Amino acid sequence: MANELVNWIEIPVADVARAKSFYESVFQFKIVELSVGGLKYPCFPNRAGDGFCGALVQYDYTAPGKRGPLVYFDSGDAMEEMLSRIVAAGGKIIQNRMEIAPGYGYSSIFEDTEGNMLALQGTN
Repeated sequence: MANELVNWIEIPVADVARAKSFYESVFQFKIVELSVGGLKYPCFPNRAGDGFCGALVQYDYTAPGKRGPLVYFDSGDAMEEMLSRIVAAGGKIIQNRMEIAPGYGYSSIFEDTEGNMLALQGTN
């Protein structure tokens, strides 16, 4: 991930099991539960499959919601399929797929099962 601007993300959740199920359903990967400092730390696998790029967290100083940064996940050429999986997994589409600008792809904003606002960006 040396060429990526964002190299780690922690998404605050109220219900770890519910959030884990949502993200596994939408992105079709398996979240790996590590133990960090004696706490469960459910981690997202990186694309190479040799590490992790983020986690679901429950900290005293964070809370799920719509007021934090807007993080864009790469949907490649599968945005419509991912949007369908978001709804099927219990999320909500806030902004349907729209063109960013000619040549820059498409984006969509969604809400996960924990109330976090997140986005997809892809090629179609």
